[in-house]
Order: sequence, then structure tokens, then C-alpha cells
Amino acid sequence: MENTSLPVKTTGPKDIFLEIWVMGSLYLSASFIITLLFQYINYFFVDAANPYSFSQSTVRWVMAILVAVLPTHIFALRLREKDYLAAPAKREHKFRKLLIYLTLFIAAIACVVDLAILVYFFLNGELSIRFLLKVLAVAAVAGGLFWYYLKDLKRESPKLPQSAKLARWIAIIVALTIIIGAFFISGSPFRARLEKLDQQRVSDLQNIQSQTIYYWQKKETLPVSLNELTDSISGYSASLDPETKTPYEYRGLNNLVFELCATFSAETPKNQAGYETLSFTRADDNWQHVAGRVCFTRTIDPVLYAPNNQIPAKPGVIQ
Repeated sequence: MENTSLPVKTTGPKDIFLEIWVMGSLYLSASFIITLLFQYINYFFVDAANPYSFSQSTVRWVMAILVAVLPTHIFALRLREKDYLAAPAKREHKFRKLLIYLTLFIAAIACVVDLAILVYFFLNGELSIRFLLKVLAVAAVAGGLFWYYLKDLKRESPKLPQSAKLARWIAIIVALTIIIGAFFISGSPFRARLEKLDQQRVSDLQNIQSQTIYYWQKKETLPVSLNELTDSISGYSASLDPETKTPYEYRGLNNLVFELCATFSAETPKNQAGYETLSFTRADDNWQHVAGRVCFTRTIDPVLYAPNNQIPAKPGVIQ
């Protein structure tokens, strides 16, 4: 009898899509896991030369991407394994082999570069715990991927062996542990909201401070209240508290000293870059605060901020 059964189609748009998605989501997940590990190291091992290397915003972005991408990688990977069991010929397709070899190449390059950087810094005598841990993080992720896919390439049976299943479960548990642990160093969403409100308060106070100094430079006296800073031409008016919508407190203590007060929701984050967007946090312009009502006293330097009518004229310029 003539065999009329149709041959199994070894590839199609669905197969190409799943293969690309599995590898693409793998690359994204691996790179962001490394980024998250780097942030862990920056958090626990503070560099005195670069105390703002830890970034809460980076941690939150990486967590969001991993939470979105990693489950799709696991789901697509399970679909491919079912396809391989139903049609083993799909597992031997050239496109899949090409992606695996590409993965092995990228992982090998990462390991070689990682080792070269380690040797270079060792010869320069610049090794530190932070640096060694980051090298180890890259080596662990890239080396693990290289080992797993090298074993997978040599495997002939479409059925997943116990060692591969164990490796997958270990990788998933480690990734979940890293992601869950990041919640503790990035801060809760409720804390993040309080910090954003405080960032806006500090930004408002800084603007009021600048306008107060400008007012003094023009009139050589401090405003009696914030209402005097209102300018219908420039459109400026003192901002209100973003949460309570009440005015900030202002007091002129004498002709050169004034005070600005606000009620903050939380304490300024310590030893973190949670305020890395606030470039005004400097030793001479301190806006550190605790939770609750905090006042900042500012003294105008009449030489540094000389009134406009006392600024020396440039040679040849008629005033």
C-alpha cells in the first residue's frame, strides 16, 4: 500500500518566531540579571570615590523589564520543548543550530573579555572586592549559559534530561531570588511615591530660593512674603506643596538671611542615588532632610550675589 502520510513540516513562521523569541528574551534576561547584580554590589559595597553608583531608578527599571520578559522566555521555551517532542526534526533545524552557536559565541566572548579585564586590573594592582564580584557575576551568567547550551547542542534525544531540568530550575530560582531581593534595595512603591513628593518639594524650595536672591539683587531687600515674588510678566509665582496644596513657609530674618520651611514625607535616602536627579545636593547648598517639618536657613553673600547696581562696569561700557 502506498504511504500517503504527509511529512512533518520542520519549520514555519511560528517556529522561527518562537526560536527568535526564546533566544532574544534569553539575551535580555541575562544582560539585565547582570545589571541587577551590579546594582547589588554597588549597594552593599559603596565606593567612596563614586558614592552614587547605586541607582534606585535603574533597579526599578531592570526589575520591571525582567518581570515582563522572563516569564515570556520560560513560556516560549516550554512551547519549543513540546514541539521538539512532537516533531524531533524541528530540534535539528539549521536555524535553531545557528542561534545556539551564536549564543555560544556571545557567551564565550563575554567570558574571554571578562577574564582579560580581570588580568589587566590584576597587573595594574587595582583589584577591589567590588570589581572582583562584578567579574564573578559576568563569569557566572555567561559561563552558565555557555555550559548549558554546549550540553544542549550535544544532546541527541529531544527529551530533556534530568541534569538540564535541574539546571533550569536552579536558574529560575536564582533569577527569582535576585528579582525579589531587589524590592528591598529599591524601596517599596509607597516609599518611592513619598520620595517623589519630597523631590518636588526640594525643587520648589530651590526655585523659591533663586527667586528670593534675584529679588534681593534687584531691590537690595528681602521680600516680606512669597506673594511679593509673583511676577505677572515672567509668569512666576511661588509653588505650593504638591500634596497639601498649601504655601511653603518663608521668613526674612534680617536683610541678608531668610528661612524656607516645608513638611517632608520621608527622610532623604542615605548612601543611595535615589536623589541622583537632584543635582543641587552639594555641601554648600544642602537640602538633606528628615521626615516632618524642616527649615533651611540661607544667608545671602552680598559680594557673591552683588546687587545689580553695584556690579562693576566693564571697560568701555556705558551704563
